[in-house]
Amino acid sequence: MRKMYLISLGLLALTGGCRPMWLNTIDPPGPPEYKLGWEDGCDTGLSAEGEWYYKAMYGFKKRPEMASNEQYKTGWNEGFTYCRFSLDTSQQRGSFEDIGLGGGF
Repeated sequence: MRKMYLISLGLLALTGGCRPMWLNTIDPPGPPEYKLGWEDGCDTGLSAEGEWYYKAMYGFKKRPEMASNEQYKTGWNEGFTYCRFSLDTSQQRGSFEDIGLGGGF
């Protein structure tokens, strides 16, 4: 019983802070300030659109020390928009009728 508990806890720790798999393939182009803004905006977008566990893992991120950096602000806005609406699209449940298969199989 204790071994199963430790394995479950370990798996939770490994996956707890990870972004969704489809976001791991995104590497925004640009300077480091833009990339930092994109990552912070993306995390905020996931928190804004997601369920409670997204809100708990990501939260609102906007660094006050970067408030005057235009590249950071542009990256933040683009990351927020991309991740928020990508998550919304990935969570929508369609039916077979939506893709032209009629009532299913």
